[in-house]
This record gives sequence, C-alpha cells and structure tokens, in this order.
Amino acid sequence: MSFPLLFAQGYKIEVQIKGLKNQQIILGHHKGENLIPDDTVKTDAKGYGVFKGDSLLRKGLYFIYLPNTKYFDFIVGNDQNFFIKTDTTDLIKNLKILNSLENDIFLKYQDMLFSHNKKISELRKQLQQTKDEKKRKQIEQKISKLIDEFEAYYKKTITQYPNLYITEFIKATHEISIPKNITDKKAQYYYYRNHYFDNFNFIDLLYTPFYFTRIDRFLDKVLIQDPDTLNAEIDKMLAKAKPDPEAYKSLLIHLFNKYAKSQLMIAENVYVHLAEIYIRDAYWSDKDFISRLKTKIARKKNCLIGNKAPNLVLNLLPNDSSKIELLRAPLEELREKGLQIEKDTTRTFEQKIPDLSNLIAEFMANMPDQIVLDTIKSKYTILWFMSPSCSHCIHETPLFYKMYLKDLKDKGVTVITIYLEKNTDNWRAFTKDIGKWFDFIEKHHFYKWYNTWNPFANVRFYYDISSTPVLYLLDENKKIIAKRIGYEQAKEIIFDLEKEKNKQK
Repeated sequence: MSFPLLFAQGYKIEVQIKGLKNQQIILGHHKGENLIPDDTVKTDAKGYGVFKGDSLLRKGLYFIYLPNTKYFDFIVGNDQNFFIKTDTTDLIKNLKILNSLENDIFLKYQDMLFSHNKKISELRKQLQQTKDEKKRKQIEQKISKLIDEFEAYYKKTITQYPNLYITEFIKATHEISIPKNITDKKAQYYYYRNHYFDNFNFIDLLYTPFYFTRIDRFLDKVLIQDPDTLNAEIDKMLAKAKPDPEAYKSLLIHLFNKYAKSQLMIAENVYVHLAEIYIRDAYWSDKDFISRLKTKIARKKNCLIGNKAPNLVLNLLPNDSSKIELLRAPLEELREKGLQIEKDTTRTFEQKIPDLSNLIAEFMANMPDQIVLDTIKSKYTILWFMSPSCSHCIHETPLFYKMYLKDLKDKGVTVITIYLEKNTDNWRAFTKDIGKWFDFIEKHHFYKWYNTWNPFANVRFYYDISSTPVLYLLDENKKIIAKRIGYEQAKEIIFDLEKEKNKQK
C-alpha cells in the first residue's frame, strides 16, 4: 500500500491581475539578459490564475509576462507559496505580494533604492549648475547624507534577515567597500580584486539579470588583460559553479562564447584554454562539434600570443631580378611534367601526389638558399604570409614594403614574406601562381626583405592561416608579440616597446 506524500515540496504562486480576463500569462526567470519561460496559465474571468508544480523552482528573480508584453519582477526564494495581486492600470505601482516576507523586503528595498537614486541624481544636477561654493558644500552634504542613509538601510536589512535568499540577492548588487585604513592605491586595487566576489554566489545567483554582467565587468574592467591572469581567475569561477550542473554549463558556455567572439588578441589564448575545458566537460554538445573544436584548437595552440613561434625552414627566392628569371625555365618544366601526370586517367589524384611532390622538390632545388626562423638574429621579426592571387595582398604588400624601408629597416626589424602556395589539384593554376609571385616581386623590387617559400612546411596549419595576408610580430627570442594586425599597428607596437626599453635604461 502506498500513501500520498503529505509534505511534498513544490511551488504554488497565485496571481490576481485586475483587468486581465481569460488571458494567457507566463511565469519565467531572468538569466542574464534573457527572459526564460517556465510555466503558463490562463486567467479566469476575474484575472485569477495559479502556477504550481511538484518540485521547487530554482531561486532567483522571476517575472510574470502579460500578453501586452509588459511584465513585473518578484523574488522566488525559500518560501514558494504566495499570492500576487496587481492591476493592469499600473502593474508596478499596484503590485502587492501576500504571504511572502522576501518579496516584502524586495519591494521595499527597490522603492528605497529608486527614491534615493532619484534624489541623488537631482542633487548632482544642481551641483553641476552651481558655482557658489557655500551652496555646493550644502548640496554635497545632502548627497553624503542620502548615501549614508541608504548604506544604513542596506546594513540593517542584511543583518536582520541573514538566512533569506533576498539577502543574498541584495548583497550581490552592492559594491564592495574598501577599508578606510587601506590607503595605498595598489593595495586598494588588490583588495577590491580579491574581494570582488565576496558576496557573489556562482550557483544561487544564476537566475538574475546581473549574473553575467558582474562576471564580465570583473574580467574586462578589474583584471589586467593578461592571458595567464584571466585563465587563473576563470578557473576559480568555474570551480565555484561546478557543484551545480546548470550553473557550470551556463557559465562555461557564456565564457566560451565571450572569448570566441572577442576581438582582443589575447582573447584567443583564453578561448583555447576554455575550449580544452569545454572539450573535456561539455557532455551537452554533439560529437561532431567537439571533433571540429579539437581540430580548430590543435591549429590555434601552435601560435598563441606569448608562445614561441613554430620554427620554419624556408627556401629563399633570389633578391636579384636576373636570378629570378633563371627560374622561369625550370618552372615551365615543372608545369609540363605536372600536366602529363595529371592526364594519367589510371590513377586517382591521391595516387599522383607522391610524383607531383617529387616534381616540386626538383624545382625547389633551383632555390638552394634557405633561412631558418630560429637562427635569425633580430630585435624583431615580422612574418608576412601572402599570395599574389589575393587582391588584398597585391594592394597592401607594396605599401607595407615602403613603410618597412622608411620606418623599420634600420630599427632592427627583419621581415620574412612567406608565399602561400595554392592547392596542387589544379596543376596549371598552381604553377601559374608561382609565376605570378615572381612577377609581383620583380615589379615592386622587394629585394630588401626575405621572399620565401616552402610548400612542404605546412605553414597554414602551424600558423592557423585560412586567409591572407596575415602578419605575425615576434620578439628577439621568436616569441609571438602580436598577430593578425596591420603593418602600421605592428610599427606602433615596436615603437612603443622601444620607448619602454629606453625608459628603463
């Protein structure tokens, strides 16, 4: 024999909205900027409806959404059995929530906050318009008094109700106070940084509109924008959210998307760090997405800001037009032999690849001079990945060359341009592009920097290149300072770094 659970937990939220007859209304929760629906009911002729469920709702800031797209907020905390009454003439002004201490506190706190902010705003406007020093001091005293009044009200509220969810909610919206005995600016910063999340619960506050904005503010405005610092703090956040699957998933997805979209150079380092966590923990993602992500990250890990650039062994094109011309005949031989192999219908393209690769190797023997990236002695090295089949490369490379000769050549900067060959599955186009490269260099006399090529180096993979042109800036130890920037920006970075070095001398 089974018996009903006499004390089964659940929620029951009764709603009475005067003026809303026989209408569908929605119960939902805030989650960052999003309004997420949880339940729907249809009101009766008197505007009455009941939301109820067998299990408790997750604590947070909830809303009732009306057909006219208006809504009002309330707290769902420890007690989830209460009665909401309001009127369509003014939802907020007429809002009453019966049998809910937490919502009593919430509504009073909201009123107090709004009232004080309005008064302070008006006084600050007066302050801007007043030049009389006596009046300014009087206004400043009034502002200070209002701030002190609200601070006292805040402290009284959180002290009086320490165990309620609304207290946790209110504390999270309140700015951290730095002790007055800490006067050193650096010490103040680190106190603020270290205590920023003192009143922020990474699990209980998920269903609030400020959850992600508070986190983003910390990452973007409080922390130094250094990958190691960001990654360390992100790991701490995720660890705090991990005991709760929904909070952990939501936070990880938010951070993953944030740094995937970011335009900051160092964001890629953070994105790779998060992607490795995502690959490990994202049980909710399909296998195909995870597989593609693994491939993507394998490319990006090779060339992150701050890492040593992957070494390259590159064949040098002669820096003399007459010597480049000597390569035309071997290039024609390369074309003809490759076309003959292409015509072979008894083999697939994959089966022809070894023979075509041997042909390229034979041609490369005509360019015997090589440079090894790791062995170049230079204060700065710029890698310029380009192709003369790329219209943007054709336009930008001559401009870059002029700037290099004028501003960088005598500043300890070495430039290596790396020709990125096209796919060899169209041999005529492939060899034609090599000829275009020769033409391009001869036309603009690019003889004061290195012009290089190595189709066997898998450059696109190791430097994560999918389009051209791409610029990498390296320091004297071949660590990546910056990447995917314009050459003018690279010049500015070099000049700024040199200024800093001179200051330290």
